[in-house]
Amino acid sequence: MGELIRVLGQIELGGGKFDVELNHSPNGDELREIHIQNKQFRLAMPETEFLQLSAGILLAKKQLEIIKRKSL
Repeated sequence: MGELIRVLGQIELGGGKFDVELNHSPNGDELREIHIQNKQFRLAMPETEFLQLSAGILLAKKQLEIIKRKSL
């Protein structure tokens, strides 16, 4: 695990609360890692993958909102 830079925030998912943390890379390269974790679970991914995942989730949310408005 890399060294913690800072906690970016907290999310609630499936009834659990998770911290979102920015960390230095554990192998010393220039890429940083994002950890989504609580006491029972930890997901670590490179910052670039986290940004892609986040963008996909936000796009899906926007598309769902558009679909809901059209079906009313």
